[in-house]
Amino acid sequence: MKRVILATAMAAIAAGAFAFPGASLGPAAMHGRASSDLGKGLVLSGEYVKAEMETAKAELGDRPFGELTINELTPYWTRLETALRKDAYVRNVAARSLRLPGAGQFKNGDALGGAGFLAMHLGTIAGTAIGGYLLLPADLRFDKLDYFSISKEGLRTAFRSHSFEDYLPAMGVMGAGMLLDSAIRLWSAGSAWKGAKAAVDSGTANLEVRVGPGFAGMGMRF
Repeated sequence: MKRVILATAMAAIAAGAFAFPGASLGPAAMHGRASSDLGKGLVLSGEYVKAEMETAKAELGDRPFGELTINELTPYWTRLETALRKDAYVRNVAARSLRLPGAGQFKNGDALGGAGFLAMHLGTIAGTAIGGYLLLPADLRFDKLDYFSISKEGLRTAFRSHSFEDYLPAMGVMGAGMLLDSAIRLWSAGSAWKGAKAAVDSGTANLEVRVGPGFAGMGMRF
């Protein structure tokens, strides 16, 4: 019976470790070797995991981790898995806003903030595209050049008829637009991170993991 419980506990924490990026279990922890430090053999990252590890260490005191019985060990695995889920949830929400500004805010239930970041993102893209187009040499604009009927060779010739300096204004606008959009993405991700932490701390975040698209067609997501 003890072997069944141990196998179940180890399977649960292993599943959590492989499901969430930045968390992995070292051999010392997996095999239950004696250690005076609960964190030895565990390579874990994340605010909630670190806090849980510190709490566990304080509770155990000088007692070696490897001396715990199965019944004593199981609650620590359960708490650690929950901490892993919390850290993974916060990272997941922040990553959404990094990929698409506003997405993390929508996940957090902040529709107004999500709409604001999404509007800034789309506005920056549109403004950058329009500004870059208007600063192209005049003969390369739509009213002078029929992009739908011209041949590839003709289009290549038209663009090569100008020097590199002729494209600098348009390139400058495109570069500035990319930098601005990157700043918006980081701002949105940081805001989503704080919102996700607030949801986790208040207990309103759904930490249930679902199987969805990911590496090799399978992945874990919230």
